[in-house]
Amino acid sequence: MLALSGLPDGSGSEWRREVWASVGLTRDELSTTVITLGFGGHQGLEAWLGQPVHLTLRQLVRDLPRLAALDVFVCENPVVVAAAADHLGPSCPPLVCTSGQPSAAVMHLLRLIVSARGTLRYHGDFDWGGIRIANVLQDRVPFTPWRFDTASYLAAGGVGRPLAGTPVEARWDPALAPAMSHTGRRIEEELVLDDLLSDWEA
Repeated sequence: MLALSGLPDGSGSEWRREVWASVGLTRDELSTTVITLGFGGHQGLEAWLGQPVHLTLRQLVRDLPRLAALDVFVCENPVVVAAAADHLGPSCPPLVCTSGQPSAAVMHLLRLIVSARGTLRYHGDFDWGGIRIANVLQDRVPFTPWRFDTASYLAAGGVGRPLAGTPVEARWDPALAPAMSHTGRRIEEELVLDDLLSDWEA
């Protein structure tokens, strides 16, 4: 099954769901979901344009959305999606939320976007957990960091709570982990919401 899917080795229930979904098979197809905002190409999505929508893996596999070559923003925390819906509504560009570690539904949607020649712009929390999540994504889909690099971290000015945990290298930006270790602050997405919203407004 893994050879057919073309996915890298992994473990855990979400990884197994991802492998099954990648070859058109689903077992637990309802409990894994992805939060989206600003997507069309599907009757259900267009009916809720401007509002966050939870899509199940079943919906993504059995009723594929018609995706154009979209420039899609990807975030880690649902609070970002809520803020985007509050401030921009239907004018918000396409947005996908991983809700922490990406589920099989998240990965399936991101692969559909890339397969449709779309691009992904990723932002997450500046903490070690956030770096690990981004590394997992980078292993599986191509993305461009979106305000998620050393310059953006330093520009935030050391706000946030003390940084704790085991450091991990940011594979897309080798200077980021040393800067975080030196500054010693974690910067969650909620603290830079104004910057993220300004990008969408532009």
